[in-house]
Amino acid sequence: MNATDNAVSEVIGVMLMISVTLIIVALVAVYATGAAGENEQSVRADLIASDVVHDTDTGEYMVVFEHMAGDPLDLDLVQVSLGVRDDATQHVIIRNEPDKKQYLQRSAKNGGKDVLLGDRFVLYAEEGDTDGISWGEGKTFTVESGHYLTYRFIDRRTGAPISSGEIMAP
Repeated sequence: MNATDNAVSEVIGVMLMISVTLIIVALVAVYATGAAGENEQSVRADLIASDVVHDTDTGEYMVVFEHMAGDPLDLDLVQVSLGVRDDATQHVIIRNEPDKKQYLQRSAKNGGKDVLLGDRFVLYAEEGDTDGISWGEGKTFTVESGHYLTYRFIDRRTGAPISSGEIMAP
């Protein structure tokens, strides 16, 4: 009797080849989509402008923000895009730079590095008076009194928006 059992070994061989091929395809797909890498998560927070204050002692104008919900926020890792609600052509981006003016500063009560839930921080204006407030050297961006200042906080690491809103300039 000349019987052979080649069919069973051929089926097992084909199944093994398909399995190896699928594993290789899955590894390439994970690598190509970046799922295996370390992706930084963007900061998620709810930041609300609560007031525009004029410090009579220093003469400085500042917008006061409150951290209402979300992740802790490092002010050196965010930028703020400012605009005027009535004029979409006017806007400026403000961020803290080393060895330059620190526009965004934590409140005096917060001794830590990050702005935490419930904390306040301020955005200092370059100049201000009864006509409005301005940012940038040479008054490149001005919000006139009675108009709405729009703001959008952006995570500098990922480019993702964090929070946005508006407040009326006094």
